[in-house]
Amino acid sequence: MGKEREIGIILLISIIVCSNSLLFYIQNITADDLKKSVFEQQKDLQLQTTSDIAQHIASDISLVKSMLYGLANSYYIQSGELNGHNTTKLLNEAYKEHNITIDSLFILDKNDVMVNTISTLPSEFYLGEDFSFRDWVKQTRTNLKLVFSDGDFERQQMLRKFISFPILNQDTRQYLGMIVTSIPTVSFFAHYGNVQDVSSKFLVVYDKNGLILANGASQALVGQNFFDNYTQDFINHNKILNDLTTDLLNGKSGFALYDYGLGERLTTQYPAYVNNQPIFFIQVVTPTEEIYSRIDNALSEQRTEIVSLSIIASIIAIMILVILLRRWNVILRREVKRRTQELEDSYNEIRHYLVELLKDRYKGNKQS
Repeated sequence: MGKEREIGIILLISIIVCSNSLLFYIQNITADDLKKSVFEQQKDLQLQTTSDIAQHIASDISLVKSMLYGLANSYYIQSGELNGHNTTKLLNEAYKEHNITIDSLFILDKNDVMVNTISTLPSEFYLGEDFSFRDWVKQTRTNLKLVFSDGDFERQQMLRKFISFPILNQDTRQYLGMIVTSIPTVSFFAHYGNVQDVSSKFLVVYDKNGLILANGASQALVGQNFFDNYTQDFINHNKILNDLTTDLLNGKSGFALYDYGLGERLTTQYPAYVNNQPIFFIQVVTPTEEIYSRIDNALSEQRTEIVSLSIIASIIAIMILVILLRRWNVILRREVKRRTQELEDSYNEIRHYLVELLKDRYKGNKQS
């Protein structure tokens, strides 16, 4: 009985341990499968979202380009009235239509001097200002086509992209000047996503040279080149992100999962094309903690259910063990009673045998 009870106790303990282990194993497998499923859904959705953002940006820039083309070929500007009242009216109308995207619109004459301007900040650029030293001005004069400038920090310490379009006489092709607009990069790209908060999904935008035009990871990165030491130190020279961004600047879309010290992140990317040329390069970055937080409640409820089932299973097993122990005790008492009765019967038999033996000896002695 002792051996059977010991085996029973070990068996019940084994059942409790195995059942709890199985429950937690199933829970972990389910959680992993759920995380993988949520991640794949987020990746596919984010790739589509990034593509949509790139197309939206390209569409808005194309509208700005069309606006510059229309102004450059308008009647009054073609007539040489670069600073006339009617031209200023045209600039005002165009600016009002596009002021969500642009923050200034101005005209340079053939000597690269500003002769007309509309701006959110009137004091930023002034009439008579000479722009001839600007690289994008030189490129526009030389190539006689639309030019996107490199990023420039102006007097307000705001990073801007300038878009310039040459004014050419439609009949003689004589160069008359250029129409120029400026786009404040951070506020412009803020229309398409978060460029301020690193703790949630955010945008990163580059130009073709890898200059950072907006970055939700840190405002200090705006105006830095991705491949320069400052940015590389910031990302701890992460190879996965470096390879991903290099592919992006080469016009390739895609995604990657990496961690350069601030938590694991999923990044998707697409270039924004204008006239079949990549102009801006877009990355959407999401901390995976944000992705998995959507299923934390479900996993928490599941863990609670698993713990409850484990407790219930343990209680049932303990109750079974108690019942078996009580039954074993009853059986043990019966066995003890039976053995005791057998001992008493044996004792009585021996006593009776001894008495009879003594009687026989006594009779023998008496006869002799």
